[in-house]
Amino acid sequence: MKRTNVILFALFLFLSAGQLWAQNTLPYKTAAIFEGDTLRYLEYNYSKRHEQYIGKTVGEILEELEYPVLYIVESARRGDKLISLKLGIRQKEKDPTPVKDYYINVGFENPPVFKDFLATGYHSQNNYVFTTQIYNLIKDLKISGISSNQFILKDPELLELQKRVHEEMHKRIKREIEGTKISEPEQ
Repeated sequence: MKRTNVILFALFLFLSAGQLWAQNTLPYKTAAIFEGDTLRYLEYNYSKRHEQYIGKTVGEILEELEYPVLYIVESARRGDKLISLKLGIRQKEKDPTPVKDYYINVGFENPPVFKDFLATGYHSQNNYVFTTQIYNLIKDLKISGISSNQFILKDPELLELQKRVHEEMHKRIKREIEGTKISEPEQ
């Protein structure tokens, strides 16, 4: 399974390589240009231009972001480290819903200790509010990756890239499964 993950990650990088040059030259576009379409704003600025944010701090991203962060949800942990967070921009239901909401997923180069994140009051009585304490903990963290919600993409280029990655992933998994089938013993 680890081999499959490595292959899938390498494949994603390969498919993205052709677009990296273009992504590095795309200018930031204000929310006004998207005429109220929050999703298109997030996709363009934080998925298509994601390479431009690598190495910047979370504070720099938040200064540029033209929408308030309504909530914050942990995205991933590895051991005792908080690897990434979802910064919720538009909430579709009463509680945060990662599959439907508009958010930015931010990964950290040097992740903080998860216990420090909990000490900010996060998740006490289902409190997902983006507090000053959380801001102070993450504002100076360097970004290792950033994207908008991959579950609700609208952008045709991003959808096509996602489709190609999934198709290639399924081909590789099928080949791996076929390669590991045990032949029946001869009688």
